[in-house]
Amino acid sequence: MKKGFEDRIHDIPLPAKARGEVPGVCSVERSWDGWKLTRRDLMGLVAAGVFAGLPRTARAACTTGAYAHEIVVGSLSFSPDGKTLVSAGRDRFVKFWSIPGGALFRSVATADVPFQVAVSPDGSQIAVAMDNGHLELWPFAGGTKRALQGHTAAVKGVAFTPDGSQLVSVSLDRTTKVWSVANATLVRSFTDSTDTMLQAAVPRAGLLRDVSDGRRAANEALAPAQSYLVTSGTQVYLRSLATGAILRAVAGKAFALNPNGEFLAADDGTKLYMYAFPSLAPNASVVQKQNATSLSYSADGKLLSIAYTGAPAQLYSAPDLTLTLETGASAGANLATAMDPQNQYLAVASGQSILLFGLPSGNVLPVCFMDVAASSPASSGIQYLMGGVVYTAGCTSPIPDGGVCTCDCVPGDCPCVYDTGCSCDSDTGCDCDTDTGCSCDSDTGCECVGDVGCSCDSDYGCGCVDDTGCGCDGDTGCGCDGDSGCGCDSE
Repeated sequence: MKKGFEDRIHDIPLPAKARGEVPGVCSVERSWDGWKLTRRDLMGLVAAGVFAGLPRTARAACTTGAYAHEIVVGSLSFSPDGKTLVSAGRDRFVKFWSIPGGALFRSVATADVPFQVAVSPDGSQIAVAMDNGHLELWPFAGGTKRALQGHTAAVKGVAFTPDGSQLVSVSLDRTTKVWSVANATLVRSFTDSTDTMLQAAVPRAGLLRDVSDGRRAANEALAPAQSYLVTSGTQVYLRSLATGAILRAVAGKAFALNPNGEFLAADDGTKLYMYAFPSLAPNASVVQKQNATSLSYSADGKLLSIAYTGAPAQLYSAPDLTLTLETGASAGANLATAMDPQNQYLAVASGQSILLFGLPSGNVLPVCFMDVAASSPASSGIQYLMGGVVYTAGCTSPIPDGGVCTCDCVPGDCPCVYDTGCSCDSDTGCDCDTDTGCSCDSDTGCECVGDVGCSCDSDYGCGCVDDTGCGCDGDTGCGCDGDSGCGCDSE
């Protein structure tokens, strides 16, 4: 662990909170090139709030000051099995969360500010679209990142083809590019002279129609190459994937294709539209007058979720566009929405937070997506080890079967490294079960099981290491039974 601290907000100094204070190590996380120490400071959170510029609403599931990212969350994507949610934040981090527990198990720094993240259909790769032309493919399970070089300005949108063999990217450099996923090489590039494209999607091909039970089903034999590409800027464009030629254009900015490839939903800031696909004939519309930032379909195509910058996310039935639910929960600007492939959950990126809702009810779930390194010192969380992976979650989150608690409800500024040398300065009831030299200065009831004979039930500043030389000068009832030279003056 020889690398320096990584500031969560770049180019902003994060001073110590007190004279002589050493910058705290807020989390120790396994990165793809080893273990990394990260730091955070309350000043960084204040700066993040200035950048966001929006009020936040506290969530019952999280303690005050607990956040998923230090700056707003801009993109969400579920893994195909629905067990992982990937988030991209303006703080230059992509994070991996367990579902439904909302525990953080991987946090990866990006080369630049990430705008969108997409998971491949087989779950083996993720694509990260970033500022300043940066575009990368990452193995989902961790490994070597591959750069896709060719864009010269911010890459705003990415989408895998349904067979996962190609990736489409759109950029502020007014080009749309198609890449080989296997080789990480450019296949073809189109100049977008008509508009600056901000979003991309490739519709599924080779789908069955209604089956006997009234549901839609995917044809096992997907066509090896798709025919269409959909991108959007000031309008939504149906294009040829082979040539990039625009075939049709309709009103809309943010859009989503339903899983069956029969409908396209789009919002232009004034109306929400439902179009037949691929004809793009209008099917229904609703006056909205809200700036939609993201649209997402449920796996069965019956629900459409919409995130707005200035209003709580909403759920509509599809394709008739009947409003079924206003979530009523918001922690800032809602920049992204996603529904899992198993039809169970809706995730909304709201400010620096991630909210999880159950489907089809839309009820907010008591899940706290918390990174202690992105949260204020007033917040608290748990840390547990399972399958060799460290997970972090809010204090209210249960530990799954098989998980071993390594830090119980510690503040965001607690530098717990597997509870070895855990300076939990304000932890009350910190179960430092394996701490050697746990200097829990104000812990009441700190059960330092690894400290031999250290029953410091009411000790403040005990610093017992095997109870040798305990120096508990003012402790009443210290009970340092095995101490040599304890000096418990008032015992």
